[in-house]
Amino acid sequence: MTGLPSHLELVQGVVLPKPVGADPVLDFVNTRSDWTTRGPARTEWLTSYEAFLIWNSYVGLLPPATVFRLIEQASGKPTEAARRLHTALEFRADLYDVLTGQATGGSFADGSFDGAARVIEKASGRRQLVRADEGASWELPEDLAQPLDQVALLAAELLTGPSRAHVRVCPGESCGWLFLDQRGRRRWCSMATCGNRAKVRAHAARLR
Repeated sequence: MTGLPSHLELVQGVVLPKPVGADPVLDFVNTRSDWTTRGPARTEWLTSYEAFLIWNSYVGLLPPATVFRLIEQASGKPTEAARRLHTALEFRADLYDVLTGQATGGSFADGSFDGAARVIEKASGRRQLVRADEGASWELPEDLAQPLDQVALLAAELLTGPSRAHVRVCPGESCGWLFLDQRGRRRWCSMATCGNRAKVRAHAARLR
């Protein structure tokens, strides 16, 4: 495939958005377009469980060898793989609500927070303490739940850590992507996309 927009990349045969969030959890949220609605995205990039696995490898959350083995597992369990993907997309929507402050009141908002919390707590309970060269480390079982568990544990760190206060929402038209703004100087998810579009619209408005 050629002629992809600048914010997309072809990775192992799958088109994925380039990481712009400065955090893998935010890049996970940014795997769909147009967060102006919780409904179906105008463009969805996690179109299959395999695409979700490849995205995990692309952003450095899972090694390629693990992704290869999980793709083999998924081919033998298509129903479970589809269910895992559905859970991941639901978690993504709930997480967006929590990170953008939309899960702060009301029954729907409470549902978003509770839904995200359930996924995170389940992932935390699946961690195993294993021996390492210099002591011990936490590891997750290598199964079809691992990709989402990995994201969920990182989401817990983001939600409870200092970076949470620096999460920003891109104001670009039909965007809503998230990114970290540690220095308070960043406005757009990407100057190459939303930033330039805003400049073009502002210039056209001045000429009218």
